[in-house]
Amino acid sequence: MLWHLTKSWKRYLLSPIAISIAILAYPQTRTVAQFIPTVEPTEIYQLATPQRLKIPPIAQSEISVTAKSESVTNPGDLLAPPQFNTLIVREFPNIWQMRVPVDQVNLLYATYEMKAENGRSNVISSEQRSSSVVQVVLEPLPIIEISRDSNTNTALVQGGFRLKMDVSGSQVAGQYTGELAVIVDRR
Repeated sequence: MLWHLTKSWKRYLLSPIAISIAILAYPQTRTVAQFIPTVEPTEIYQLATPQRLKIPPIAQSEISVTAKSESVTNPGDLLAPPQFNTLIVREFPNIWQMRVPVDQVNLLYATYEMKAENGRSNVISSEQRSSSVVQVVLEPLPIIEISRDSNTNTALVQGGFRLKMDVSGSQVAGQYTGELAVIVDRR
């Protein structure tokens, strides 16, 4: 009976540790996630968005709850399951740009939707196994005016979102993908 309890406790400890080590050890290259279109939209209501957006890999400092420590004060701490931050938050303020009439700048709002390759909404899925998903929440950031053109009485505006990723349900380390839909409308 005691062997069975010990065995399941080891499995409980090793599963989060293995996933965490796999996430941290997986070789990933740094990428820039900001998008600044090379060509500004010239037509009114023309939306300029990225064709591909890469999010930088999750850093160890983002998932580690505690500072790096070489020792413990209480021997019982060695038996406690490791603690991790499972909610990763990133901001992408410059995802899209649009040219609009000056009088309509304050009437604009944007909505965002993420769909995984497996078709599920509000998740991104693993490229290796589409059943492994990460829940995401996209919160719109304020739309800001970048510039005005007095000749055409238009303004160039840009917007973006705050991405919240809940990595507690991820089963596989590696790259996750999804399709982002950006909708800009007037109130």
